[in-house]
Amino acid sequence: MIITIGRQHGSNGHAVAETLAKRLSIPCYSKEIVDRTARDSNFSSEVIRSYDEKRVSPFVAPSTHFFGMDEGFRLNMQIASAQFDAIRSLANEGDAVFVGRCADYVLRGREDLVRVFLLADMPYRIKTVMERKDLNRDQAKKLIKEVDKDRASYYRYYTDQVWGASDCYDLCLNVGRVGIEGAAKVIEDFINAAK
Repeated sequence: MIITIGRQHGSNGHAVAETLAKRLSIPCYSKEIVDRTARDSNFSSEVIRSYDEKRVSPFVAPSTHFFGMDEGFRLNMQIASAQFDAIRSLANEGDAVFVGRCADYVLRGREDLVRVFLLADMPYRIKTVMERKDLNRDQAKKLIKEVDKDRASYYRYYTDQVWGASDCYDLCLNVGRVGIEGAAKVIEDFINAAK
């Protein structure tokens, strides 16, 4: 069983994924995908993190490293390809929960795949980001918009689909309505019902 979790920034997607993985006694991969990519490629973890789920454009080099526009664009594509290989490799090792990085698309076609998208209302997300990052309300809202814009661009570029659109997922869930534990339970119940 492979579960992929797409998430709006501040929806507590990581916490839901980790809680779900514990309930199911399976691994959860998020930042671990970066580590596996670094291990299996020629890229350092630092470079991979600077391009991780960032906006894709030949006019925007998302890294603070010094690269020209074309080099930054090519590097983004090479890193994404290496991450997708790492996701496939990890999925082939057994049951798991994957967070972000187009895993729902990368692993499409698998019969054991359940694709989930987590969202929440903006006040919930702002509160989450304020607490997690020690930001004020305006800073949190700005960060949420920036991260979501990056994720949407990254997802659209590599999947040619709309990030967060319900037809790309098996289940869309508002974490703000049910909480972290409740969301994990709803996903688990959905998986059991779909068997």
